[in-house]
Amino acid sequence: MKSIFYSLLFLLLPLQSYAFTHGELRIATYIEEPFSYIKNNKLVGENIEIAKLLAKYVNLDPLFIHCPFARCLAMVKHGQADMIFGLRKLPEREVYLTFLTPPYMIQHYPVRFFTLKSASHPIKKFSDLKGLTVGVLRGATYFDQFDKSKEIKKVELTTRKQLIKMLLRGRIDTFLEREETIKPLVSATDYKEKLALADYLYDRASATYIAISKHSKIQGYRKQLSKSLRKFVNDGTIQKLMKQRIESTKTATPE
Repeated sequence: MKSIFYSLLFLLLPLQSYAFTHGELRIATYIEEPFSYIKNNKLVGENIEIAKLLAKYVNLDPLFIHCPFARCLAMVKHGQADMIFGLRKLPEREVYLTFLTPPYMIQHYPVRFFTLKSASHPIKKFSDLKGLTVGVLRGATYFDQFDKSKEIKKVELTTRKQLIKMLLRGRIDTFLEREETIKPLVSATDYKEKLALADYLYDRASATYIAISKHSKIQGYRKQLSKSLRKFVNDGTIQKLMKQRIESTKTATPE
């Protein structure tokens, strides 16, 4: 219930209200199955468990603030949250974020383009995206060729559920995401009968980082946090959590 409380609190209070409280590690947390999701009114998942380990290592209490991805990113940018998970390391983000090293995960799951089964515009190669309306998650990046393309019409939406709804209603032609993230958010019937995966996909491993705000007092812990993260990567702790996560997603409850 605590995670739900802070989610509601976020909606009611302005961004500036998240003042630093001594002893807390404020983690901006967005829903991305299976890394962080809500089950039995609690935030769970691999990212949540890693955050708890890091907080314990530096003797801080983790405080998870549930927010849409773009808002989470804005919070850490302005120091209203201390930490965020699941980012690509990009030069423009290094202006306001310190990335802990090493990356805590190398994602090998391909980015897929979801379409309607009734669609008349097959996507078999990248150039087939030209002229289509593609849904994207606000604030997210995917891969350079797509992110930098000026020939693709992109519609920014706040959540992955909105991407799904817009596609099912025919408001967008496609959206891109990892299959393991989308599948739990769609009914089995809709997934089987209405959605399809385009032939074209982006399948290159991507390093995934934890970052802390350069405007946060947690900056003083950056070396300790990187040291602890390196330990958890090297001793197999994170790999063990990932294995547990794979098992737990079999019974995960969508947000």
